[in-house]
Amino acid sequence: MTVATGWLWDLLVQLRDARFIDLTHTFEPGIPHAEDMPDESSRLIYDFDTDGFRAHVYEFAGQWGTHMDPPSHYIRDGDSIDAIPVAKMLLPLVVLDIRDKVAENPDYAAEVADIEAWESRNGRLPAGCFVALRSGWSERWPSGASMHNKDAAGVSHFPGWGLELMRFLVEEREIAACGHETTDTDPGRLVSADEFPAETYVLEQGRYQVEMLASLDQVPQAGSIISCTAPKPRGGSGFPARAFAIVPEPAGD
Repeated sequence: MTVATGWLWDLLVQLRDARFIDLTHTFEPGIPHAEDMPDESSRLIYDFDTDGFRAHVYEFAGQWGTHMDPPSHYIRDGDSIDAIPVAKMLLPLVVLDIRDKVAENPDYAAEVADIEAWESRNGRLPAGCFVALRSGWSERWPSGASMHNKDAAGVSHFPGWGLELMRFLVEEREIAACGHETTDTDPGRLVSADEFPAETYVLEQGRYQVEMLASLDQVPQAGSIISCTAPKPRGGSGFPARAFAIVPEPAGD
């Protein structure tokens, strides 16, 4: 191999000087999840004592833990998870921090003004980026009751994306994907009413999303890269993901 063809290896050496942040919750039975989804079950089918090796069988909904939703999750003719190009799984990462708004109003839906304020500090969003909504809600993990935050009438109160902002991000900024810390895209009060306008829209537009992200508090608002990967089930409508950020800060700082 010549020096000219080894540039990716050189790039990897540089990336190893950055910080790698795991954005993925560990999944197991009993973790927070959409309430209409069944709980996970798993069992050991081979063990060292009897077989000399270990293997498990897992059963869970595709939308389990930190997971990737392709368009086909909500759109009948939308692309399934195996159709997502791997080139769209490594993207510039933008973190939109709405924690102050959520502290005042747990039902807060992120607005166009929030991204305009982000751009006033950081410049225009890069086309083809991944926008992660940092609400601070992942600090409630692993309590399902705290994540759903229901009132006495059974209505959930958690933040989410506003439809107007989602339209702006797709149509005006051409984002490739998005993600959030909560169990759903839309605010809990809408989810409790079986209304999913922002989620339906973003998947209808051929974008994918990652739900229940973790550790966004360790990622700056701009300048990082996100890797979102998932298994490749044929026709899959969702699957647990492994997402991580590469942050332009020295490891250990």
